[in-house]
Amino acid sequence: MQKPYWIEPFLKSSYQLFANHDPASHLPFDAWGLHPLYNDLWLRKIYEMIQVFKEKGYKIEDHQDLFPNLSSTRFIVLMNTIHYQTSKLNDPKLITTIQDFLVKSIELRSKDDLFAYDKNIECSEAEIEKILDEKKLKNASIEESKEIGKILVALASLTHGLYNDWCTDYDYEITGPYKIGGETVLLRSFPDLRPIDIWPDINWDFENVSIITAYKNLDAKIAFVGCHILYTGNTIENLSRYRVEVDGRRLETLAELKDFRDKVMPIAAAQFEKYLGMDFENQKIKFVEQEHYQLKKLFDLVGVDWKPSSEILNRIKDKDLIRDVFPSYEMSLENYQKVFGGDKLIDAYSKI
Repeated sequence: MQKPYWIEPFLKSSYQLFANHDPASHLPFDAWGLHPLYNDLWLRKIYEMIQVFKEKGYKIEDHQDLFPNLSSTRFIVLMNTIHYQTSKLNDPKLITTIQDFLVKSIELRSKDDLFAYDKNIECSEAEIEKILDEKKLKNASIEESKEIGKILVALASLTHGLYNDWCTDYDYEITGPYKIGGETVLLRSFPDLRPIDIWPDINWDFENVSIITAYKNLDAKIAFVGCHILYTGNTIENLSRYRVEVDGRRLETLAELKDFRDKVMPIAAAQFEKYLGMDFENQKIKFVEQEHYQLKKLFDLVGVDWKPSSEILNRIKDKDLIRDVFPSYEMSLENYQKVFGGDKLIDAYSKI
């Protein structure tokens, strides 16, 4: 089989994502050193789920709501490429089946720029206009804009405390930018802020937050995943309209925004401290739980246990991280393709 059309934009966009990052800065640890301990088992588990999915006659287009959001799905495609690279697997059918499955779901949802080199577009212009018509955004005062900025920081912090630096996109998605009527519109979603399956002692009641913002005189660029966004202007000063919903309830006043900000901030701080305060063995277990949890809905659909297997947990138990798997991201696109698994993935497609 020839190299699929999507691999080149995938590699180009993911290469851009890694620029200016330091592997040692990732939290709770440099997971590149953990992956080689179990990555063959994780890929085989995904492959098993996909095989059962197909055997049961399910179709991807009928179950798009069970896939992680676009950013998370893209990142899982990237992680799978790297998992395959750093494993001892040489199974073209396995890796191409997995990647084709996930990429198909991206193709069905993404309206433009498949791997988000510049933008993360999931809605057509007509769909965005319909959303704006139905949601009735409110004009923003500078005070409200500041509160929304604080809420976004708090929710991002909470997401990192729940899902680490490697699975952040599962719960923090920005789609856009959409250019509508002279405004730049961004759709932000935090859909799973109460994951009791991985954090059973959660004691807050909110779960899903969506924030629509419309800006004047502001441009934005999204690189591969929605939470990596660059702005050309000040988001606080240029916010013109907004809508904030918490579990479907609209926050319409400055007082309501402040109350929610006051609620989220201490929760986010406590969760972040809790995660970083765990001992290394429990952080490793939590990491693989978080990674698996992203595909929980699909595992549940086909009746395959989503949780890390005892074999995976035994593989990582009492093991130190492998050092310097990827000590630096400073390399050319050509070297990135070789080092991070692009060439091995291309080779796999050439053999099927």
